[in-house]
Amino acid sequence: MLLKIAWRNIWRNKKRSIIIITAVMTGLSAGVFLIAFYNGMIEQRVNTAIQSEISHLQVHHPDFTKDYDINFSLQNGAAILQQVQSNPAVKATTGRIIIKGMIASAAGSSGITINAVIPEQEEAVTHLPGKLISGDYFGAGNKNELLLSQKLLSKLKLKRTKKAILTFQDKDGNITSAAFRIIGIYKTLNTPYDETNVFVKIQDIDSLAGLDSQYNEIAILLHSNKMLKETQSAISLAFPGSTIQPWTEISPEIGLTVSVSEQMVLIFMGIILLALAFGIINTMMMAVLERTREIGMLLALGMDKAKIFRMILMETVLLVAAGCPGGLAIAFIAIAITKRTGISFKKFEEVYASFGYSDVIYPSLDSRQLGLIMLLVVFAAILSALFPALRALRLKPVASMRK
Repeated sequence: MLLKIAWRNIWRNKKRSIIIITAVMTGLSAGVFLIAFYNGMIEQRVNTAIQSEISHLQVHHPDFTKDYDINFSLQNGAAILQQVQSNPAVKATTGRIIIKGMIASAAGSSGITINAVIPEQEEAVTHLPGKLISGDYFGAGNKNELLLSQKLLSKLKLKRTKKAILTFQDKDGNITSAAFRIIGIYKTLNTPYDETNVFVKIQDIDSLAGLDSQYNEIAILLHSNKMLKETQSAISLAFPGSTIQPWTEISPEIGLTVSVSEQMVLIFMGIILLALAFGIINTMMMAVLERTREIGMLLALGMDKAKIFRMILMETVLLVAAGCPGGLAIAFIAIAITKRTGISFKKFEEVYASFGYSDVIYPSLDSRQLGLIMLLVVFAAILSALFPALRALRLKPVASMRK
């Protein structure tokens, strides 16, 4: 009975109720879409980092990542690589030699990370040939070939087919240099990565660095991120003398961004729903004051205060509930469309790339986040209803009827 009365009371002032319902719809749809947009940015950055830069897992000597000394190579690198490849959870894997060094041209020099790779395996793990915007991938039989980013090429004022000098320390600590011919120019979605990474063939570095077919890094790409912990544990048990790091440790800033996603949901929706709550409270307080005589009469006729409280509570909650389906429908439609087409920020491509993000975002929303949003909506609805309902309880029947 009270629910029916509360529903009728809402539509006594249609214009005011429609404004509140519209505000709820707009706020909820904007909040849900904003969270989906944020999710799309994070997912894109994580996928790019895993599939193009760091992979799901990396295997190193325990001391290698402290200062990237090439002496800390994997003593059993070939055995690790072979066993990892046989794991059904592994999609692709490759061995590398990672060396910190310098690249120089007539126009200047720059500190870089030299990635000495096995061309076929690197292609399977990071799809490196697909990032080339000019030139060719490594060829068989050719020596001292170099893949350089467009950013470094411009910085060093080089041209493709020209040579650049790579300088680094060999296994014995001696400075060694060699000229490498630029055969290809690559570009990724991550400008900082492009500025510091060059690629050469592993056999070209072996003789220069004094290494004997050793690896100091093994990158592992999995079929699914869900298999991460299980695969990491299996490799750790098989090779206890090596350090196996997941992508969340290799790139902690990305791991942190993912870990705070639920907190971001609370912040985004909290701000929007708090603003809506103040509007609803203000409207319902006005409604209660306008109905002071009516509420006083109900109290005088014997309706207890608990029922008055529940009636005002129901009216407020029903107002919020009436706007929720429309708000969610608008948000879901917008997410479905933009997830297929993407949202392009081509004009800000360089800005996004400087932080490692793509200029095309594909929004997405998972069920866990949707559940959290609905809990926040319920909390906001109850919070908005309390103040007007409590105000109605403080009315005195006789005094109210005189107004």
